Amino acid sequence: MSSSKTVMLPDMEATRRLGLSIAGLLRQGDILLLTGELGAGKTTLVKSIAMGLGIDHREVTSPTFTLIHEYPEGRIPLVHADLYRLGEGADIIETGLDEFMQGGYVVAIEWAEFLPEMPHSPWLRIELSHVSESGRKAVIETHVPELEKRIEKNL
Repeated sequence: MSSSKTVMLPDMEATRRLGLSIAGLLRQGDILLLTGELGAGKTTLVKSIAMGLGIDHREVTSPTFTLIHEYPEGRIPLVHADLYRLGEGADIIETGLDEFMQGGYVVAIEWAEFLPEMPHSPWLRIELSHVSESGRKAVIETHVPELEKRIEKNL
C-alpha cells in the first residue's frame, strides 16, 4: 500500500502553511525524507515544521556544514540533518543520525536520496520542485499505513 499527495505551493506562504499542517500530524519517531534540487524549499519547509512543533523558527538554519542540528524545545524534539556534503551512500552511523532515528524525535533529513537505505521508523518522503520563479510543488509519499491515515485526515 502506498499513498501519494501533490500540493501546489504558489508562494512562500503556501510552503509555510504546508509545514504547519505537516507538523500537526507528526509523532515522536517520524522521519521526514526531503528531496529536491537546490533552492526547492527544503529548509524553508523545515523552518515551518519547526514552528508548528513549537520551536522558534528563527533558530532553524540549514545544517549543510554541521550536518545535524538538534532542537529539543518543541512539543516533539526536532533533529534537522543535511546529507548534501556526504553524498551517495552517506554513513549515518558515523554522523550519529542513526541514534536520532531510533525514536523520541522528529527527524527531518534534507537530501534524503543519499541515505543508503529507507528508515525502519514511520517516514514521509516530501519531494519539492520548482514550477515557476516563486512557485513550488510538493509530492508527499509514504508506505506506512498509520501515516497514510494521518495524511488523508490532515492534509
